Amino acid sequence: MDRGFLSRRRGARRKGLQHRELHHRGSKGWWPGHSGARAVVGASVLVVGMGLAMSPSPAHPAPSGPSLSGPPLPDGRVFLPPPPAAETAGSAADASIFADTRVQEGSGRWKLAQRDARHGVGHMLSAFSCAAGFTLSPAHLPRLEALLTRMEARVEPVITLEKAQWNRPRPYSAMELPLCVAERGEVAHTPSYPSDYATLGWMTGAVLSDLLPTRTAQIMRRARIYGESRVICGVHWHSDVTAGWMNGAVLYTAMRQEADFAQGLDAARTEIEALRDHPPAHLPPPDPGECAQEDDAAAHSPQ
Repeated sequence: MDRGFLSRRRGARRKGLQHRELHHRGSKGWWPGHSGARAVVGASVLVVGMGLAMSPSPAHPAPSGPSLSGPPLPDGRVFLPPPPAAETAGSAADASIFADTRVQEGSGRWKLAQRDARHGVGHMLSAFSCAAGFTLSPAHLPRLEALLTRMEARVEPVITLEKAQWNRPRPYSAMELPLCVAERGEVAHTPSYPSDYATLGWMTGAVLSDLLPTRTAQIMRRARIYGESRVICGVHWHSDVTAGWMNGAVLYTAMRQEADFAQGLDAARTEIEALRDHPPAHLPPPDPGECAQEDDAAAHSPQ
């Protein structure tokens, strides 16, 4: 059974949401802009950023010893950069990207982001099927799914402390613009930085790269797309996602050194190689249409 924060967020629902109508104007290429939306977002970012700047950062809690059958993981509150401050180029870039990606509502990229927003380790694993070159069925990869579930449980408390350190509001907390998922309400009050999905997506990519080294480039490209889906969805600022990638890389490097985690990787490697080399007849290959959407998404990062 899938556990952790990706699973416990199922209850968040958007009620009574009225979307601001955005029209496709101009021709900036694949990512068309909307000056009105950018103005609204920019003003809101300034107000939210000023409020955040006036709030004191929480003190670092004292370390509590080994976390979930493993030694303490690196503290992102030390190695991650802070999110962009108000009235900086980074804050303006985040606001512009958020506004520009709202016009993707209903597009193929939007639908890919909706698929990536599904909760649970099993869904995240299957999302890497095109990148792996064969269908990553959780039902046929129980050891790998268990390893990813354990990994999520290990990093959840770490990410929770990191989010509390900066307490950054989510992009939509002060704006009624389209989201690809129903995440207003209680989730709107959870901190945005760094992105938990981007952290775990990058770590999942690292696991699969260890298991399928000849597919590393494709797998890590998919890990990037998985994080960028949070930007397309409108539930994270772009800098939340880039911080998540850094977070995932550092946390995975630490976990990879643990003997029991390495043993779990070895067991998962045997399992995934058997599925790759001898797929059951009833298991279909990755959907070509979804793979084409991923190829297109890879060529058009939000920026």
